[in-house]
Parts: sequence; structure tokens; C-alpha cells
Amino acid sequence: MLKPKVWLTNSFLAAQILPQVMFNIDTEFVERLKDEGYDLWTIGLWEKWLNRLPAMPSVIAGICTAFHGVTLGDGIGLNEANGLDDYADEPELARLRKLDERLNWRKFDTDMLERYYSTPSFFDPQGFVFHLPAFLIAELNDKHEYGFIDRIVEKRPQTGSWIDLLTTQQANSLVAVLSLVKQHPDYYNDRRKFDFAIERFAKIGATASNEG
Repeated sequence: MLKPKVWLTNSFLAAQILPQVMFNIDTEFVERLKDEGYDLWTIGLWEKWLNRLPAMPSVIAGICTAFHGVTLGDGIGLNEANGLDDYADEPELARLRKLDERLNWRKFDTDMLERYYSTPSFFDPQGFVFHLPAFLIAELNDKHEYGFIDRIVEKRPQTGSWIDLLTTQQANSLVAVLSLVKQHPDYYNDRRKFDFAIERFAKIGATASNEG
């Protein structure tokens, strides 16, 4: 299970003011860091992030466009994945499968994604791609605190995994997301990892484009 990231700084108050990755901040947030005695380097990182935030709506719109019309097909849905997490037997999994949304990922509200936060570990490739935009956008909107982005950048998935199902547009939309998110202060020490992931998705997009 992936846990919310806690961003540590030189200040002893970090866990209180920054309990998890927070993308959407304002000038008041930065001023509060100053009032709480954060060091200038930390404050500078957050000021730079604040200046980059205007790009967020465009990045989210890119995800929405790229994954528009994606369906679950015969993949594992949210309810079935939760059943797998709970070691449900075959009859129960069959029942849960019938409850799953299979056509429109936009129907997943943030409460449902929070309740079933561990399900991405149990998706098959089709299930991961179908649910990816819902989980990713929720996290970018500060509505999902369980590190879905970490699942995308952590390591290269094995052959035959969800990344092989991505279209050119979808892969490039992930490049745009990760290129922005890697600038976030919480990911300062993970930028090399982000660069590897960005390169991976860029190659997928280029390959898919050339084959098309």
C-alpha cells in the first residue's frame, strides 16, 4: 500500500503544515511558510511551484482529452479489484464485477477513489488504463493522497503491462503531467526518477506515432 508522502524540511513543523503532497497552493500558503520560520531555500521552491501552477489546468485538460472514450472492456474494475484486495471468493468477485463501471471513468467521484485507494495494485492492464485518468486528476486536484503518481514513475512496468496499451496522445499527456509535477518541491529528490519516466513515455508516444 502506498502511503501519503510527508515532505520533510529543516523545519520541525513540516509534518503539521505539509501533511501530504499539495499541488494547489496560493500566495497565502507561501506567506504562512515564511511566518512558520521555513528556510529561504524551501520557501524559494514553493514560490517557483506557485509560478508554475497556471499550467495545471492545461495539463489536466490534456489528460481528459487523451483518455476520452477509454472503456474498461473485459478488464478488472474498481469493485472487483477491491474484492481481490479483500480475498473475495469467485462468486463474490463475479457479483462485484457486475457492479463495475465499464464505460465512463468520469463517473468515479473522489469519495469512491479514496475508499478504494488500494485498488490500482489489483488492476490488470485494461483496468489500470481505464482508471488512470480518474485517479491522476483526483491527485492533481488534491483529492487523492495515496500517491498514484508514484505508481506511474516508480519503475518500468514489465512487458505486457498497461503502458503497452497507451496511445500516442495518452503517452504524451503523461509526459506533460510528469514534466510539470517533477518541479513540485515534494519531488525535488525524485527528479531523476521522473526524467526516466518522462523519457519512457516519450518513447512510447514516438513509437506509436511512427507505427501509425
